[in-house]
Amino acid sequence: MNKQPPLKDRRPIPGADNENLRRVKSNTRLTVVAVLLAVVMITAVSVWAQTYNVSLLSGDNAEVACDGRGMQVQRTSRTSVNIICSGPNDNPQPTTEPTNPPPQPTNPPPQPTNPPPQPTNPPPTPTTPAPTPTSPPPPPPGGNIQPYAGAPACEEIGIAHNDLAWHGIWNYEYGCHWDHDHMKNPHEMDAIFGTEYYALAGSELSYPWQTYAGSGEKFEVYVSGTATENSAKHEGYAWHFFTNGLEICDQSLLLGTQCLDSFRVQTHQIGGEMGALTRFHSVYAEGIACSPEGAARMQFSGGAYGRTINGQFYPLTRDNINRFPAEFAGCGFGSGGGWLDFGRLNWPERGVLQPLPTDNAQFANFAQFGPPEAAPYRIHPNNNPNSLDSWQSEGNVFNCLSSDPNCQLRLRVGLGLHILQGESIGMTNPANASLAHHDRQTHYWCVDPATQLFNCDPETNPGGNDNTAQALFRAWIIVPDGMDGSQYDEDGARNGAFTFHGYTNRYGDIVTNCSAPGLDCVPVRYEQFPVNDCGQAICKAAYRGSTERDSWDSLSVDGTPIQYGGTPLIPPGELWLKYPN
Repeated sequence: MNKQPPLKDRRPIPGADNENLRRVKSNTRLTVVAVLLAVVMITAVSVWAQTYNVSLLSGDNAEVACDGRGMQVQRTSRTSVNIICSGPNDNPQPTTEPTNPPPQPTNPPPQPTNPPPQPTNPPPTPTTPAPTPTSPPPPPPGGNIQPYAGAPACEEIGIAHNDLAWHGIWNYEYGCHWDHDHMKNPHEMDAIFGTEYYALAGSELSYPWQTYAGSGEKFEVYVSGTATENSAKHEGYAWHFFTNGLEICDQSLLLGTQCLDSFRVQTHQIGGEMGALTRFHSVYAEGIACSPEGAARMQFSGGAYGRTINGQFYPLTRDNINRFPAEFAGCGFGSGGGWLDFGRLNWPERGVLQPLPTDNAQFANFAQFGPPEAAPYRIHPNNNPNSLDSWQSEGNVFNCLSSDPNCQLRLRVGLGLHILQGESIGMTNPANASLAHHDRQTHYWCVDPATQLFNCDPETNPGGNDNTAQALFRAWIIVPDGMDGSQYDEDGARNGAFTFHGYTNRYGDIVTNCSAPGLDCVPVRYEQFPVNDCGQAICKAAYRGSTERDSWDSLSVDGTPIQYGGTPLIPPGELWLKYPN
């Protein structure tokens, strides 16, 4: 490959000897020969530094050697590669530049003006450090490479996977793909919520309050060596968010007393049996809420809600609320996390209670907690590959403290998820709940048992290879009405706004002995969160979406759900996703 064609034999022609050449002296003849050899060598060297096109037929094999410091291989299509032999001072660049790099935040994230107290100790070290590659990864190709058919998996070319970092299905820097994704990029919301979360949690994915094998409602202490959700089920982490929720404030008020305008939430769940047989799943959530009166004062400008102050428009963000508390009265910020209890499993159809070994005995008390479909719940119809699986957490109503039996002082976040029709991974088998994973008999609808790749038929399964679609169709933040003006309210007055910086346990109960984030030291922050005129024991800021609005999907080019016209990011015919995702 890239070799010169062999020189043709130059055989002497009898009787054609040049008489003049015979008369050249011996030393002159040697000089001429030396000059000719030098010309040949210079020509050969200049040729070696040139570019050649080589075409191989099916079955051909080519071996390429480089006398420089190394070779760089750039795949340009499924059937074409570009090979560069790098010299000591070479700095090769890709031959093509993409036309559509992934979106980047348009503005640098604002710095919080009123940060909460900083912990005196550094946050705990993650229990699952990112794996170290066995050899240095190849240098970046130097640009944002667009997805193409036949692209390698990132691990195949030496790119180590980081369990603490967000990523989509495609790595634009190295031109490779992962076998799972984590939905929307949380940094797209940094301009609204800031970057404080990443410092508190220690990463973009997971947090010190992650669940672990055997998680329950008895406030168990984590035992060293027990599998955590990030080590055993890392693929279940997903980021969801939305903005401009005031557009549907009337719908949201059907669920609560306030409206969530913006919301960012990190969830952990795996649709199908692996998640359905587990009650507790971790969460982090933050949102900006407005009372109906506060929402009525907002203006819409530049694609966002906000207020015009001294002739300048300020969007509705956490830091602007802190900067102009009077102008943004009626709107505030809240954040928290911990464990969500998704309650009772509905199986084999909606409204039928399926008891599990980890259930609370109160689950069957219909008189107190309503029918099995009442929240919290997990609904997983059986024998239906096109089912709409549904999860909803209406707060942790089954694990209140004995000192607060009705959870009247509990700060809660919650959400509802749909696993879209045609996206359910497989049949749920409740009998597997009491068996070890290696003993379970599991039925998948579109997972190849040998490769574990999703191989769904796009004709019968909307989205085809897109077995990751989840719809965040409900979201809420709940502050008990009694918190306004309480010992925890930092503004010291019962004025319809709640401000608090501190910690809760994994269920949302305020704790006072924390100095750093941990399992029962979840950092929370509330800035003039609206709690006036709730008309009930709790003030609930809610978001109520629709299927078209809230099916956020990072496997599409522009974020539009593939089911509703989005262009798939994965090239046609490619199978990149593995179970679980």
